[in-house]
Amino acid sequence: MIILIENIIENLKQPLPGKEAHKELAPYRSEIELDFKNKNPKIASTLLLIYPKNKSLFFCLIHRNEYEGTHSNQISFPGGKNEIGESIKETALRETKEEIGIDPISINIIGELTQVFVPPSNFLIQPFVGYCDFTPVFKPDKREVKKIIEVNIKALFKKDVIKVKKMSFKKSSGKIKFDVPYLDLNNKIVWGATSVILNEFRKMLQL
Repeated sequence: MIILIENIIENLKQPLPGKEAHKELAPYRSEIELDFKNKNPKIASTLLLIYPKNKSLFFCLIHRNEYEGTHSNQISFPGGKNEIGESIKETALRETKEEIGIDPISINIIGELTQVFVPPSNFLIQPFVGYCDFTPVFKPDKREVKKIIEVNIKALFKKDVIKVKKMSFKKSSGKIKFDVPYLDLNNKIVWGATSVILNEFRKMLQL
């Protein structure tokens, strides 16, 4: 399967798979309402950064360090909370520079994906898709980033990329366990909002 950046740019201009793609990988789809109406969510944005490497197209994920918070030790995109005075696109670019050291001037924003609401942290995330026309040299922030994970886009289409794992979650009544879908990428468990966003991106490329 040959994936060209021109095809990705063109597909981003078409109607997106949206919430139907989200539901396939949403961990809370049977437990928590995915809608964010009347939740007054915090606004955040992320960047799915695509770049050429070894004659293929790759994107990067980050393995976050452990900290006191909902998304500790998770695999995600560069991104974070919107700050006063900046657009959500500027947020994604700023966080990308802070977390993985890529200057915004090197990144061409080529489109957006559908917003994702994250119930546990009450974040409404706007995913952006960006393209860097050279193989970047990453400079991970030691405080926030444990490791950078480079993934060939072709990996999104491998057989059995979607798997299921039983996970434990805290609720007011105590801990509960239920089956959670995830993406198996580079032998890493990519779940939650990151997998939801990637599943829309994956399905978009199949249109």
